[in-house]
Amino acid sequence: MRRIVWLGCSAYFMVGLATVVFGALLPELLLSYGKSYTSGGQLVFAQFAGFFIGVALTPRLIDWLGYPRTIWLGMLSLAVTHAVFFSEPMWGLVIAFAALNGCGFGMTQTAIGTYLLETTDQAAKTMSRLEVAFGIGALFMPIVTGILIAKYDWIWSFAIVAVAAFINMLFWTRNAMTAGRNKPMKTMPSVSAAYQDTTIKKAPLSASLLLVFVGFVFLYTGLETSLNNFLPSIFSQQFALHSSDASLSVTLLWVAMVIGRFATGYIADRLRYDRFLFYSAIGAGLSLAGMTMIGHPIAAFGFVMTTGLFLSGIFAVLIVYANRVFAGNTKRITSTLIASGGVGGAVLPYATGWSMDMLSATGAVWMLVGCAFLMLVCLFRIRMSAGRRDIESVTSLDH
Repeated sequence: MRRIVWLGCSAYFMVGLATVVFGALLPELLLSYGKSYTSGGQLVFAQFAGFFIGVALTPRLIDWLGYPRTIWLGMLSLAVTHAVFFSEPMWGLVIAFAALNGCGFGMTQTAIGTYLLETTDQAAKTMSRLEVAFGIGALFMPIVTGILIAKYDWIWSFAIVAVAAFINMLFWTRNAMTAGRNKPMKTMPSVSAAYQDTTIKKAPLSASLLLVFVGFVFLYTGLETSLNNFLPSIFSQQFALHSSDASLSVTLLWVAMVIGRFATGYIADRLRYDRFLFYSAIGAGLSLAGMTMIGHPIAAFGFVMTTGLFLSGIFAVLIVYANRVFAGNTKRITSTLIASGGVGGAVLPYATGWSMDMLSATGAVWMLVGCAFLMLVCLFRIRMSAGRRDIESVTSLDH
């Protein structure tokens, strides 16, 4: 099982690279193609529309192909996509392959996350490790991109993602080929299916309560994706920074996210799930508001880091929280929530790009502040729907 967790972390590192590469390159990419921020929003929309499709297809692909081959297929999509980006195709193909990029990391992320949630009795700790690996990848990409922009050629960023995807394909090739013999493997050979079948009784699904969880993930993922893709552009516009300097904003965001994710298990162990999420959402909203009211880039970078710290643990805790509330429905709940994140990751960045063109960078950030505080509304609704007694029975992280 430890080997699979490490393979999962390696894959999540690669997904982190693929997820933030457009954001780190967006000012240079739009300049190279002569496009506006609205076009940048369309690019991010296409990527996360593809992400939604990938997430939606994953449960059926798992039933048909098994986990290893589904994961391998997602990695193949990423390797091909970034090889095409490296060739600097026409803008129409960039949009089309951005959708395939999203589909590839959506399949990979969902298949690995669902598999590990179904087969481990330490779901929160495992999800935290995966999120840390994702964060390291998302941190690594802007650093390398900034160096390439300043000293070499930014297009090599896509080659790095393509190579990382190819290496991960090699890691999973043996598992994928083994799964292809006889019948598809829904789980890996070393893991017993007994755990997922016998230890958790299914909880009834409340459509209204699930919808509120969906809304929360929609807002969170849209907020994080907008920051990933538009922070360099926001800093370039608001503080007149060069692209290589503005990309430091995403680097600092992910430095804070990685640090925060290491601490997530320790902090959330001492808080109820809903309290952890409440403090995280309100802290992120206040930090973003502070960023818009500061006129100096150094201070704004500081607020970027506090934003990252507050956002860092939200997704992992929310996924585990939902799976405790709806116990025994792991595959359905996980895929539904990740898919809703894909929709948020498509719609809100599109709105962010539009608002940067029509309003200003400051106006775009205030829209994201509003998203953070709408997350609080979702949390209050969750407490009202689930009931205090039910919530308190599922609010301790795994030890």
